Amino acid sequence: MTASISLYNLERLKQLYVAGFQDTFLDNALRKIIDHQIARDEADLQRIDKELSQFEQQHNLTSDEFWVRFQAGEMADTVDFMEWNTFCKMRQRIITRLQILQGENVDE
Repeated sequence: MTASISLYNLERLKQLYVAGFQDTFLDNALRKIIDHQIARDEADLQRIDKELSQFEQQHNLTSDEFWVRFQAGEMADTVDFMEWNTFCKMRQRIITRLQILQGENVDE
């Protein structure tokens, strides 16, 4: 399913709810979909955190410190650091998704 079809379907559901539609089955189904994605993202975050921990131990540097220094150009562009950078980006994307799915304001 393409993103445009998914967005179209979500917009249709939104319009139904805005118009006053209520359905316990659909409410429960949507909640289960969200809960399922939260569980997947939390499991992915645990795996990424383990990877990040290995980099942190190996280089005696937190991932947050590494990220700031890498973005400032203070770290070499080695394969190891590029991979660490990728895991940092993946972690941030998952955290952002979790905030959205959990109804937290991501702009704070």
